[in-house]
Amino acid sequence: MEIKTILFWLLLIAMAAPSVYFGYTKLVDQADKVALFKRFCYPIWFMKLVGLGEVAAGIGLLFTQTRLLAIGAFALILIGAIGSHVRAKDPSKEVMSPVFVFIHLIVIFILTLF
Repeated sequence: MEIKTILFWLLLIAMAAPSVYFGYTKLVDQADKVALFKRFCYPIWFMKLVGLGEVAAGIGLLFTQTRLLAIGAFALILIGAIGSHVRAKDPSKEVMSPVFVFIHLIVIFILTLF
């Protein structure tokens, strides 16, 4: 197996596994996620929709046929997360977490195309 392929799959798994986990925490109403979405003034149904999107996109990343759709879904989720943290005037540490994940997503997108 080629080194590029191995690194690509490591990047995919490093994105997919946490996404599925964090999406799941939103689907099961984990207390800190509920508090975060309430602080952002978002309804709980929206938290569950985001959680479902994270789980679906995390799984979708692993399949060639759905990877670009999953990347697009993640881009929307991450842009929303960045905007929510900025709007809430969160510390830069909180804002930068989704920014770094977005950069990771861009790398996956570029590698998917080439």
